[in-house]
Amino acid sequence: MPRQSDLRYTFEPLRGDPFEVVSFTLEEGLSQPFKLELELVSHHPAIDFYRMLDLAAVFTIWRDDTPVRYVHGLVSLFQQGDTGFRRTRYTAVVEPTLARFNLRSNWRIFQSQTVPDIITSMLAEHKLTDIRSEICFEHQPREYCVQAGETDLDFIARLAAEEGLLYTFEHRVDGHTLVLTDRVGGLGTIGTHTDCPVIYQPVGGGDSKEPALNRFHYTEQVRTARQVQRDYTFTHPRYDQQHTATGDQDLKNQHKDYERYDYPGRYKRDIAGKPFTKTRLTALRNDAKLAHLEGDDERLQPGLAFDLNDHPREDFNDRWRTIAIKHEGKQHTSLQEESFGSGLGTSYSLKASAIRWTSDWKAPLRPKPCIDGPQIATVVGPPGEEIYCDEWGRVKVQFPWDRSDKNNDHSSCWIRVTQGWAGATWGSIAIPRVGQELVISHLDGDPDQPIATGAAYRQTNLPPYELPKHKTRMTIKSCTHKGEGFNELRFEDELGQEEVFIHAQKDQNTIVKNNQTQSIGADRSSQVGQDETITVGRTRMRVVKANDTLKVGGSKNDHVAGEYYIGVGKQLRLECGKTVIELNENGDLNITCENFNITGMKAGKVNTLSGKLDLNMSGKASGTTANGVSGADIQSDVDGYFNHE
Repeated sequence: MPRQSDLRYTFEPLRGDPFEVVSFTLEEGLSQPFKLELELVSHHPAIDFYRMLDLAAVFTIWRDDTPVRYVHGLVSLFQQGDTGFRRTRYTAVVEPTLARFNLRSNWRIFQSQTVPDIITSMLAEHKLTDIRSEICFEHQPREYCVQAGETDLDFIARLAAEEGLLYTFEHRVDGHTLVLTDRVGGLGTIGTHTDCPVIYQPVGGGDSKEPALNRFHYTEQVRTARQVQRDYTFTHPRYDQQHTATGDQDLKNQHKDYERYDYPGRYKRDIAGKPFTKTRLTALRNDAKLAHLEGDDERLQPGLAFDLNDHPREDFNDRWRTIAIKHEGKQHTSLQEESFGSGLGTSYSLKASAIRWTSDWKAPLRPKPCIDGPQIATVVGPPGEEIYCDEWGRVKVQFPWDRSDKNNDHSSCWIRVTQGWAGATWGSIAIPRVGQELVISHLDGDPDQPIATGAAYRQTNLPPYELPKHKTRMTIKSCTHKGEGFNELRFEDELGQEEVFIHAQKDQNTIVKNNQTQSIGADRSSQVGQDETITVGRTRMRVVKANDTLKVGGSKNDHVAGEYYIGVGKQLRLECGKTVIELNENGDLNITCENFNITGMKAGKVNTLSGKLDLNMSGKASGTTANGVSGADIQSDVDGYFNHE
């Protein structure tokens, strides 16, 4: 570790007196919280921990009397060690405010927001307002985005990596700023834009006259050359959503056929799929060409570019951008006479990785939580609505883990509902209603892609019939929308009580395009409360093997356009009050009435083929007999009878 006699280190907490720094280690990099570990000494043997923990502190690297680097953060760990003759040893760990986000986890839903908006809202929620956005490109809103039990930091880091966002920190004596960007090239340089040299000086030792890099190792690695992704959206099911990204400009020294294919790509539209695919390839190749540095130039910081000078290989004398650094320093003078080596002075060194300034860099993808099994949710909708769906029959739900407790149409995205059969305008459908409990699965375990796969009864939604009393019943029973009533198709399978039951709360309509056959083994009863109309397009035939009874409370009209035939085996009897007409199988016709009139508007005939025609009157008049079988004979006898009266 090179010694630099003009360097010194200080550490000042927000409360209390400053410490003397014995040694420090600082690890920092793009898209990761920094961590500063310090060995300290103080004249105070009993420092109150409440003056240190979770409070701000600043570490400063000085060159002579000029501060050249600040590291500001919150104290995450404070430890008291041994007490010597005059001083007590302490250990402290300092991290950014963002690191506190790793202490919180949550289940919650974000809807119709871009990733930058989601991250900004989460930072503001925890009062982290010292941020600066350097985001250049447009980022598409995410319809539905779930923090599925992740820590806030893991969630932010995952979304940022998916979206191609980076973050780093800028330090001041009184604070540190979180910088968000989607373009690593916009993070600036360690000096002015045109003058930011770093010297390469491989031969070291002793007290360095000026900061330099004493080691510069350049590495190229074979990495994925092409990224291909597909996804699926039910709104465009025939489109494969395939996108391809290649690293053509960066593949001079390796084969180009190393393809990585991922499904699903975690996007639903081209406008998101193209940048997602490009970002993923860039992340896979972020160490394909990398320089490893060692030296003692404390100006190097993550994201800042510098110009390398004096390297024997000319093409290395170029602009580079630092990605990650580990700083180490010791200040033996802080121990004074209490420790061996206290006279060695101050030393500082760094190890870093860097890329060429023209190269892009994206953080590696973070694992996305996988929902291992189904979840339970309740169907919700706007106030006063019982059935709430969209054109695809999707519904909205409230998850029990969602602490927002909206319980309305803003509780979730539209969630698809599996049906027993789903065709092109045919199939089966049952829209879950507000208040019902659904079983929610997630496509590929993705918390952002819920789908309702079933429904379940619960205490507030009991089955239609008491169980296990009616365990042999299977039913499809609905509920009248905004009213009382139901429609039902029910099956009873109890031995000896088998039944198919149909209940229509209002109308029942049946359409049969061809034949309909009914076979009833025993009795059938039909009751119509009002009117019945039967229309038969052609022939109607009815066979009754025993008796047939028809009772009409009002009038009955038969209109026959052609012939009307009635065939009776024994007797046909017509009764109307005191009038009776009987037709018997032996050929007799009996007409019994009070009076009768036979009127022929033209001619009239009465013929007997044999025997006599008797006309009798009750009372004093005697009857008469008409002899013969001719019409003239009968006419003569009838005329004689009536003329006699």
